[in-house]
Amino acid sequence: MQGIAAYREISRDFAQGDRIQFTANNRELAVSNRDTGTIERIDSNQISVKMDGSKERTVTFDAAQMRHFDHGYAVTSHSSQGLTADRVLVNMDTKVHPELINTRFAYVSVSRASEDVRIYTNDIAVLSERLSTDVTKTSAVDLQKAQAEPAHNQQNQTKEPPMNNSREHSQEELRRQILAETNTHAPENIRNSADIEHRHNAPIQTALPKEASDYEWKRETGEIQSYQHNHAGSWLHIDPQGQFYDRLALPITREAALEQTGQSSAHSMGDNAQAQSGGKDITDLGLSL
Repeated sequence: MQGIAAYREISRDFAQGDRIQFTANNRELAVSNRDTGTIERIDSNQISVKMDGSKERTVTFDAAQMRHFDHGYAVTSHSSQGLTADRVLVNMDTKVHPELINTRFAYVSVSRASEDVRIYTNDIAVLSERLSTDVTKTSAVDLQKAQAEPAHNQQNQTKEPPMNNSREHSQEELRRQILAETNTHAPENIRNSADIEHRHNAPIQTALPKEASDYEWKRETGEIQSYQHNHAGSWLHIDPQGQFYDRLALPITREAALEQTGQSSAHSMGDNAQAQSGGKDITDLGLSL
């Protein structure tokens, strides 16, 4: 036994036009957990949903058999990774557990908007304090991997070398920007921040729409955006035109880039929902200029 999934049955009312999100993977429908769409038709127990995404399609299922779906008007920050919306309303309630409100939560939430984002909070002073807290931690899995690697690889994987590029922007700079904009109540500045984050995430969302949520934006070098895989630790470097690069900022093919990350070309087209390292060398630590 590799694991179990536990669910609780809850009553929900749905109608044509409702936004819904799937809450579990379903291979027969080719939908993944947290995929979203709009109900086009309800005929008895048969529900037809127009799925969101660049490739519009409609899936139909029997609600009496496939029950893993819920309303999709609001999603968590974790579920929103890889999604883009014109307008985003972010609820940052400081009464929740302190570890739930942090820089990563703010970064992902704000970067979902392409035109406008608004942050709502019950206490702006506490929120500013929470967003100033560094939540970077070393997981048990990362520690185990580090201990298994040779000593010379450990040093390379624990610290990414600087790129020494005057046009490089990091997450720390973005964190300070979000804090400043929140404290000054400047909606226009927040929209500008959303534009910056949209620029950061647009290349990978366009090049790898199915796998974009598996990667986290790390830095910008000129027009090249760098992303690191959330689990495998491998890197991708992509410009706005969809050109891939190696860690020395040299152009490479899409196939070569995916080969370095341990992904196949077929995987990048969405045949699999989960990224795999494939045993490849993932010591690429970002662009080195």
